[in-house]
Amino acid sequence: MPTPIADARHHPYRWVLFSGVCAVYFAFGVVAMSIPPLVGEVRADLGLSRSAMGLALGTWQMVYIVSAPIGGRLLDRLGIHRGILLGAAIVAVSGFARAAAGGLGTLCLAITLFGIGGPLISAGAPKAVGLWFGDERERRLAVGTYNTMPALGGTMTLVLSNTVLMPLTGSWRTTVVVESLAIVVAAAAWLVLSGRAPEAPVVVRAEEAAEAAGRRGLLASREYRLVLVLGLGVMFIGHGLGGWMPQVLREHSGFSPMAAANWVALGSLVGVVASLQVPKRTERARLPATLAVMFLVVAVGLVAVLVLPTSLDPGPVALAGLRSALMALVMVAMLESGPVGPANIGVASGLWFAVAELGGVTGPLAMGWVADSSAGYGGSLLLMAGVCVLMLVPVARLRRFTG
Repeated sequence: MPTPIADARHHPYRWVLFSGVCAVYFAFGVVAMSIPPLVGEVRADLGLSRSAMGLALGTWQMVYIVSAPIGGRLLDRLGIHRGILLGAAIVAVSGFARAAAGGLGTLCLAITLFGIGGPLISAGAPKAVGLWFGDERERRLAVGTYNTMPALGGTMTLVLSNTVLMPLTGSWRTTVVVESLAIVVAAAAWLVLSGRAPEAPVVVRAEEAAEAAGRRGLLASREYRLVLVLGLGVMFIGHGLGGWMPQVLREHSGFSPMAAANWVALGSLVGVVASLQVPKRTERARLPATLAVMFLVVAVGLVAVLVLPTSLDPGPVALAGLRSALMALVMVAMLESGPVGPANIGVASGLWFAVAELGGVTGPLAMGWVADSSAGYGGSLLLMAGVCVLMLVPVARLRRFTG
């Protein structure tokens, strides 16, 4: 086991350092969503077709699948101070390179850089929590909190890009530059806060790091494999619905673009609140039951969109927003699984994100493919509801490890 130092459960600097983690993860979300609200302007300026634009937007998720395990291992070697700082620097370069893109090739390259730097941040957040939060309840609260940061950053970008920044700057390139400054500010804050941090409450000694389970050891654990399956499912559902729900409400339910965006935003708000409250109130023994209930509630919400009158759709859409809390709960399950400890959180998180992003890539594709078939958007929602129900199988098997 890692060696604790004084006041390991409630170190006075833990929330200060955590604020730096949240700032970087928030800016991560800002840069990730810097192009989607400006797709029309970018396409017109660079002369891109819809398919070419779609290819560019999907490059970082594909790169993430390959780079996440490497980034996680690198983070364990560099430590959270240098690892997160390096990730933020690469993400910043990605943001500024987007603004300088002259065509499809340079735009794809710029977005690809995000998939290289991003894993150092997404693996660094749970690593920081594992090292600095010894109290289980606080650790779960921290996991739920940092998981809301990218969504909040992305939401701010969606809201401000066309309503504030584009009218002020008159240029999509300048708008992206302004948004990319967020990661520069966050990186500077992290440099100061982590640079002034004392020794972490949990000290990982060289012999403990050598004995920690690597990728093979992690994959040999049935509990960890179940967490990987759950991550795949949660990303499939979350990215699929996140990308398509506004269009579903517009074309299937007949809402205006503004109304559809507002109701989806309400669902996102429900997800943020749930991410902050549910993990910290869920003890390890109750984790499978909580996951089962959340999957079922999301499935019921999706089916209700199909069967209830259109005027009642906002209620089920809000219920479906609880999918955001599933991510936090599965991350808690990963951090608390048997073979995962402070010495190998980076490797475990990187491998988890690599598998989970397979769902992140295939979820929107599968939902779009079904929507294009005779099943339409109704079939897409039933597909997502079916995956929610299917996830009850690994959840049930997880009970034997958490009981």
